[in-house]
Amino acid sequence: MGTLTTTVTFCAHQDDDLLFMNPDVASDIQAGYDVWVVYLTAGDIPFRPNKLYGGLEYSYLRLQGLRAAYARAAGVPSDWVHEELSLASRPVATNVLAGTNLRLVFTFIHAAAGPEDGCGDLWRMWHDPAFLAQPIDCRPAYDKATFIDLLRAILATAGPDYIRSQSTIGHRFGDHVDHVSGALLVADADADAEGRTLIQRDEYTGYAIRGMPDNVFGYWRDEKAAIWNEYWPHDPELNGTAWQEVMGREYSPQDRRFAPGAPWVPPGDFTTC
Repeated sequence: MGTLTTTVTFCAHQDDDLLFMNPDVASDIQAGYDVWVVYLTAGDIPFRPNKLYGGLEYSYLRLQGLRAAYARAAGVPSDWVHEELSLASRPVATNVLAGTNLRLVFTFIHAAAGPEDGCGDLWRMWHDPAFLAQPIDCRPAYDKATFIDLLRAILATAGPDYIRSQSTIGHRFGDHVDHVSGALLVADADADAEGRTLIQRDEYTGYAIRGMPDNVFGYWRDEKAAIWNEYWPHDPELNGTAWQEVMGREYSPQDRRFAPGAPWVPPGDFTTC
């Protein structure tokens, strides 16, 4: 009997996986794989008194949406166990779905959101190695080197057969700054000292899928929609029509797939946020 296939999916916010990397993640879960999904930011927005939420409170609302969505993907009750892991000598919050091989990992790094902060801490870490990103749940701060150490520790602990990230060139197509910054940090963590890819890494298209044709049909389109429909009611920034046009789409271009040994060179044009 062979060993269990393991996948690690890295995304910036608590819905990017559902929108841009599904149905692939759901397919892994339903196949019984060992599945890790890592959220590189808290997905927070500034506190907005007129809406009475923001910051960590909003992040927790999104987390509840994820729990509901992934319980639906796995076809089990939404029964989650909190488990704190020590990774790269850092305490990291994770949730495990009872009766499954699914683990969600949360960094709680400050996200880029709204006119108050269009850059976010992932972008700052990528561009300034001395910048300290303070997680909004008050866990220890990260600089670029220690955050990449965390990502490498996740990979070493999970031991994935392949990993997913968002696109490292998404800025050329109007993607969110956190999507690109997070993907760059993941790609750096997945490269050796000579810039060669260590673990198969597939990049997924973000916002640009809104202008692409459907390529997901039948069972998996229905599954993606059903999973999304469990998430969005928990997110007060969304409504029932939000993102419904992408339920039949998921794109991971062949030229954005990096096999072990493939050279990794970050783009030189990601300079502004």
